[in-house]
Amino acid sequence: MKFKLTTLAILFLALLATACKDEKGGAMQFTLEGTLNGAAGKTLYIEEMTPDNGALFLDSLVCDQKGHFSYKGTMNYQTFYNLHTSQYEYIVLLPDDKEHIVISGDFVQMGEHYQVSGSKGSQQMWEIQNHINNANHVIADIAQRDQYNKANLNAADYERAHQETDSIFIAERQLIYVTFYNFIEDHRGSLSTLYAIDAPFNHTGRVFYAEPDFEVFEMVLSGLLDSVADNPHTQYYKTRVERARSARMMAQQQQQPGQEIIIK
Repeated sequence: MKFKLTTLAILFLALLATACKDEKGGAMQFTLEGTLNGAAGKTLYIEEMTPDNGALFLDSLVCDQKGHFSYKGTMNYQTFYNLHTSQYEYIVLLPDDKEHIVISGDFVQMGEHYQVSGSKGSQQMWEIQNHINNANHVIADIAQRDQYNKANLNAADYERAHQETDSIFIAERQLIYVTFYNFIEDHRGSLSTLYAIDAPFNHTGRVFYAEPDFEVFEMVLSGLLDSVADNPHTQYYKTRVERARSARMMAQQQQQPGQEIIIK
């Protein structure tokens, strides 16, 4: 009986220690590795994205002769990481604790041609990037078609053709809106919705604006507050939405319908 009591006491203390550690929180760890075509001997760069969308350089990763690289990361809270092959070519990752992330793809066009596994959040970021890439291709095709028509058709025929390309553009705009709206609904509470709400459209535009899409911004905030309220990314976004809400109310009071409010 004495041995049993001692064993139970040890088990209780072990469980108590674990519970205390979880309650206090602590460093989260993840590993990252991958192999990229054409990356032999080349260097990758990894940055942590701060809540205000700043980039904090962390490390440079030299690929071996097979294009393989690896990295071990530590974070105090779930956050985003940029993995760069160049200044403008990068992918965004969203690791979670104890995840082992595996990436494959192409060094030159990594943002267009990569796959990721082992990380739910990072796979969601891939989904977002894939939607953006597909929309960009469609828009580029529309623009190329319109330029060809303008150069080769008379004025009347071009006007009719231009109306057709405009209708295709509007349909693509609606499709990408619905796609990202559904993404936000399906992944409510995930930090990946922060990237979905800020998704670009046609390079210089956005999928969502505070007017007339403010309820979408509120939907993202509600999900994050329910799921990861204490995360600094959530807190920063909460400030953004509250500021936009105030600006929206002021605009309505001044009777300025149709004014676009961009949440920055």
